[in-house]
Amino acid sequence: MNQEAIRKGASLVETADSTSKIRLFHVKSDHLLPHTYIIETPSALQILLQPWLVGAALVNSARESSEDFLRAAFGTVKEFRSSTIDTVTEVVPLAGALYYSLAEAFEAVFGETINRCFIGAKRHLSEFGWMTDLSYLNFEAMTAQPLILIGDTIATGGTIESIIEATLNHSSEVRAILVYSIAGGLKGAVRLKHLADRIQIPIYAFYSNAIFGVEPNGTDMPWLHPGTVVSPEIRDDAETVYGPDLGRRWCSIWDWGDRSKHPLKHLHELVERCDSELSRGPDKHTRAILGRFKNECQAALKRLSRSLSLK
Repeated sequence: MNQEAIRKGASLVETADSTSKIRLFHVKSDHLLPHTYIIETPSALQILLQPWLVGAALVNSARESSEDFLRAAFGTVKEFRSSTIDTVTEVVPLAGALYYSLAEAFEAVFGETINRCFIGAKRHLSEFGWMTDLSYLNFEAMTAQPLILIGDTIATGGTIESIIEATLNHSSEVRAILVYSIAGGLKGAVRLKHLADRIQIPIYAFYSNAIFGVEPNGTDMPWLHPGTVVSPEIRDDAETVYGPDLGRRWCSIWDWGDRSKHPLKHLHELVERCDSELSRGPDKHTRAILGRFKNECQAALKRLSRSLSLK
């Protein structure tokens, strides 16, 4: 897949009201779903530009970004606006998607709880590439003629494809599927179009701040990858934070599961990565960026090691 060519052929058309705190772009490309959108939301941008952000700050930013997604989707998706509360169902890929806080965001936006189904999904690398194992399925809360919401981090798209197929096995009446990815890859976005063409059910895909080019390892999604679809303003912000070198090589989201569930592991790995890069003698600008990242990680580690106290 020539991701750079796909990026060059894509166009961004701004659709949001200028008074909104977010910018919403309709991404037009023959390679992507006709309903593909980028939401420029400050909360998710904070996640993507501050790799040391973990714990409560990460959860709060993710929840706020999910609220932005729900508002943008409600204003964009006709099937969403015509839904009743009892027909909206979240399918939760365990366990990373729990930290999108989509259910909490739904309650904040619509004032009610949401039906929730659960899928245990785990990627593993095989001789044929990345594969997805579904180890747990609970669709007890599936409703009649549901509108499906899924929040998850997407790279190559194999996991989200398996999740959607499993969902359709438990309901033949799905009206539409809304996907939100805080860090979504271009390969996965292309795969979603192929899936929608096959199942003939509308899929609406919303990505926060960019659709990232995916590295050959099928996992890393750098800001400055030649395939990354992003507005010039956000790209400039990312290059300012990461610099041209790290911005091209480092993943924008890191391991979302570790970052959400095991923040100490994530922070220690990020410090080790900074030390490794510093040992190679980078240029002055990159060295300063690495120093800042390391200091922020150490400050976060210090906060997490403090004694418990009641608020």
